[in-house]
Amino acid sequence: MDFMRTPTFSLWVTVSCLFLSSITAGQQGCPFDSKVTWIPFRSKWYTFIPTSGNGYNLEKAQEICKTSAPGADVVSVRDKEENAFIVDHFKQLVQKPGEIWLGILFDTDTDTFRWHDRSAVNYSNWVPGEPNEDTTSIDTCAVVETQSRQWKTVYCDEELGKSIICDTTVLAVPDEDACSNGNKNILSTALVITASAILLIILLVSWYAYKRKCLSPNGLNAIQYDPTERITDDCILVENEEMEYEV
Repeated sequence: MDFMRTPTFSLWVTVSCLFLSSITAGQQGCPFDSKVTWIPFRSKWYTFIPTSGNGYNLEKAQEICKTSAPGADVVSVRDKEENAFIVDHFKQLVQKPGEIWLGILFDTDTDTFRWHDRSAVNYSNWVPGEPNEDTTSIDTCAVVETQSRQWKTVYCDEELGKSIICDTTVLAVPDEDACSNGNKNILSTALVITASAILLIILLVSWYAYKRKCLSPNGLNAIQYDPTERITDDCILVENEEMEYEV
């Protein structure tokens, strides 16, 4: 008998589909790298990624941010509260003074600083005397000094920072818990996988048990081998189902 046409195979396909659907649903809960923890603050999400060695230059920091989540980039600071937020969280994680790359660049066409999305810098917190003509060029970027909470100009290719701070607005969903940590769905997914596997095993064992019960020692069906032998309703049901699939 063709196994692919049996009731057991149909049940196996059904369970497999449910299993794959559960995994897909879990993956859709948070559209970003589940190994990265994102912290919500007002309309944006932030992640703090430790650096190695002396730190990274701005180009490397941007590369890391862009691969961490859709629409992510090196942090941009729009007001005093956001400036305080990133500095305070940096201090909690690093626990020592340092610099934080800002997603800002000097636009030589307009002789002004702009954020990486080309928007204007309407809020700033520069160290006194910064920026000036001597410290601004096409290779000029900026960092936040966590000790003073103020900004200063640096060369874009300098390796700085004990932690990269990335931000994005793409992850702003109503349920903050759904995306604040992508690992939260792991347990529920594992339970679904285990339950599906157990159910499939039970179905297979039950089907083969019925098959064996309805067969005589010489391998012929009991109805053909001995019409006088008592056949249970369950065996007849299995035989009828198999004949339906064979037609």
